[in-house]
Amino acid sequence: MARRCSSFLAVAALCTLAIWGFTSLMMPTFVAAPAAAEKQQLDMPQPERAAALAAAAALLPEAAHAANNGYALQQLFSAIFVIGLGPAVLFWIYFNKPELL
Repeated sequence: MARRCSSFLAVAALCTLAIWGFTSLMMPTFVAAPAAAEKQQLDMPQPERAAALAAAAALLPEAAHAANNGYALQQLFSAIFVIGLGPAVLFWIYFNKPELL
């Protein structure tokens, strides 16, 4: 029987990708706060800030609700419901109404 072995290049690429992934997890995720001079330049008056926020929310209506904890829980439970009920319904049909299959 012939000996099976995976490609050395594929193994090297997979190891490189894994190492790159682990190092990206270890990189610092927080950025230093801007200096006082830079912070003054970034300050916008309140009406302009409200207009920019309203324009961004109008362009992406679902993004406004995505950070809401209730929306995240609803998405999680609906995913569990859909993923869980698919096999459950198929098993019920298989054992109770096999003529439907």
